[in-house]
Amino acid sequence: MKKNRLNKFMRVCITHIFHNCFVLDAGNTCYVFDIPAERFRPTKAVEALQKTIAGRNVIAFFSHSHLDHFAPDYAELCSSAKSLNAIISDDIEEMYPNIKSSNSFIVEPDTVYKYAGLQIETLMSNDLGVAFLFTTEEGLKVYNGGDLASWDWNTASSAERNFTRNFFREAVSVIASKNVHITFSNVDRRLDNLAGGPEFVQTVNPQVFVPAHALGRTKWLEGIHEKLGISTDKCFTYRRAGDNSYFDVDI
Repeated sequence: MKKNRLNKFMRVCITHIFHNCFVLDAGNTCYVFDIPAERFRPTKAVEALQKTIAGRNVIAFFSHSHLDHFAPDYAELCSSAKSLNAIISDDIEEMYPNIKSSNSFIVEPDTVYKYAGLQIETLMSNDLGVAFLFTTEEGLKVYNGGDLASWDWNTASSAERNFTRNFFREAVSVIASKNVHITFSNVDRRLDNLAGGPEFVQTVNPQVFVPAHALGRTKWLEGIHEKLGISTDKCFTYRRAGDNSYFDVDI
């Protein structure tokens, strides 16, 4: 991205860990999303996570309780961090009532919060839990969808398919109104519509888009920007745990 001296740019680094787990290094904080449980995380993913957040102030977001998105032992996994706060969907607390601590914050869908220097808005997911919209102290606006996506399965009934399409379209309209800088949203190759990835990108038009939900099958993401209809400099592509890219975001 070319810099304009009249604008304020913030350099960020995005690191792929595994599946929907990424680290966004921005300003004084690393934001970590949906660390998976042990059965869904290779050893190299754990190593990449611990190396990336070592000595940093970390805020971890957990969108819902499915184990490919939530690690009950997240505090141990983040032990290399300088500090750790966690923002946790309320369906996780229901399943793990002892998960709440002095450094965790439980959120409900369709609510606005202030926590750890962030302005946070949650959206109800059409899977479980929530999607997150948050703004940092520096003014960086980030969306992480968890499993909010257009799950338009061919095997579903017409009513189910219409519901998920409309639900997703309404959510994307809300997200588009927020002028979000960086977005993480599912792009699933099992679905003809890629779980709504192209629709999301074209409607929201973020400065940086991160395709998620690969479950380790990342080779197919090569050239994904073409299917999404965006340029390579606006799309974070990756192959292995620890792969990262830097972006200059106009805030």
